[in-house]
Amino acid sequence: MLGELQRSSFLDDLTPADRRIGRIALTLPVGAIAALLAALIAGGAVFVAFSIAGGGTATAERLMTMIGQAATPVGLTATAFVLCLLAFANGGMALAFTGVAALLHHRRLLSYFTAAPRFRWRLLLLGLGLFAVVIGPLLLASAALDPKAPGAPILAVAPSLGGRLAYAAMVVVLLLVAAAAEELVFRGWLLKVTGAFVRDPRIVLALSGALFSAIHFDPNLDAFLVRLAMGVGLAWMTLRLGGTEFAIGAHAANNILILLFIQPMALKPEPAHGFPPETLLVAPAMLAGYVALAEIVARWAPLRRWSRLAAV
Repeated sequence: MLGELQRSSFLDDLTPADRRIGRIALTLPVGAIAALLAALIAGGAVFVAFSIAGGGTATAERLMTMIGQAATPVGLTATAFVLCLLAFANGGMALAFTGVAALLHHRRLLSYFTAAPRFRWRLLLLGLGLFAVVIGPLLLASAALDPKAPGAPILAVAPSLGGRLAYAAMVVVLLLVAAAAEELVFRGWLLKVTGAFVRDPRIVLALSGALFSAIHFDPNLDAFLVRLAMGVGLAWMTLRLGGTEFAIGAHAANNILILLFIQPMALKPEPAHGFPPETLLVAPAMLAGYVALAEIVARWAPLRRWSRLAAV
C-alpha cells in the first residue's frame, strides 16, 4: 500500500520550483505575517458581528474577556462566539498562508486542496459520513464507558429543542471550516513541501503527523500519540485519494462528534496527567481505522464512481 502513496496524484504536480529553498524560507515569515493579519481581520469581524447581534459591544467584550481568561464557554451564545473565532480566524490564517505559498511557487491555491480539476464535495461528504458511521460508534462507546465523562454537550448547551438544533447546525458548519483550514496547511501545503524533497511516504506521513500533533501544545504524551496517529491517518487519506477533501470530512466528523456527544468546548489546556497504557492500543487502532476508510473508498468501485475519485 505504501507504493500507492508514493505514486500519489497529489504530488504529481511538483516541479523544481517547489524545491527552491529560498522560496520556502520566504513563505514562512511572509505567510506568517499574512496569517496574523487575516486572523486579526477575521477576529474583528466576529467581534463586530456579535456586537451588532447582541445589541452593543458589551456582550462581545464580555465574551472576549472570557476567552482571555480561558474560561469554559457556557450557553449557546458563548459557544457560538468561540466557534466562530476558531473557524474564521483559523480559516483566514490558512488561506492567507497558503495564498502566499501559492504566489511564491506560481501555483494555484486549489492545488493545495486537491489534484482534481475542481474541489470534490462528494468526497468531503463521504469522509464526513463514513467516519461518523464506522468510527463514530467507537468514540461514543469509549465516552459511555468513561465514568468521568461530562455527558453530551448538546443536551446541556440549551434547554429547548430549537436551541439544541441550532447548536448542532453551528457545530457542523463551523467545524467543517476549521477542519478545512487545518487540512489545507498540514496536509495540503506541508505534504507538498515535504514531498518535493522526499518521496518516501513514511517520512512524509511521519512529519505531517508529528507537526500536526506538536502544534496543539498538549503536555500529555497520550494526547500527542493520539493526535500523531490522527495526523498520519489524515495524511494517508490525502495521498491515497489525491486531495484533502476526504480528510477534511473525516477530521470534521471527529471534532463534531466530540462537541455534540462527548465533551464541551474548552479553552484551558488539558492538565498534565499520567500516561494511560491503553493509549498504546488506541493510537494504532485509530490509525488503522483512518487507513481502512481511505482504502475502502480507493478500492470499492461504487464509492469511487460516486465520489468522482476517478477524475484524478
